[in-house]
Amino acid sequence: MGTAIVRLAAVMGARVIAGASTGDEHWVSDCGADLVIDKHAPDYYMQVERAAPRGVDVWWDASGDDDFEKSVPLLAHGARVIVMAGMQSSPRVPINQLYTRDASVLGFAISNASAADLAEAAKVINQMLATGRLKG
Repeated sequence: MGTAIVRLAAVMGARVIAGASTGDEHWVSDCGADLVIDKHAPDYYMQVERAAPRGVDVWWDASGDDDFEKSVPLLAHGARVIVMAGMQSSPRVPINQLYTRDASVLGFAISNASAADLAEAAKVINQMLATGRLKG
């Protein structure tokens, strides 16, 4: 799911900073990431901050790590955090830093999508594939 997110974000024109496991850097880069950082690096969050000094507009962590104490300080004004994994996770959320940035946390579970939502998404993705904007 993570590389699909990278592909779609890149096609939509986003500047993508992606975290990847060691050995996956080239693959994630080939998916369209502008910058790939080793997500296990001890200075991972500092590297993200250096790469996005004005803040990150969307923080999408498909791993379920949900380390809001480290990610929320990196958000830009009006940013969104997408939560789509971590059923057993109960992270601490620095509310003061979240609301002073007018940022929000949104949950996403594909199993909640209606058939109509999935059909619309498939239509857009198929159009992008047909026109060459998105590679399979």
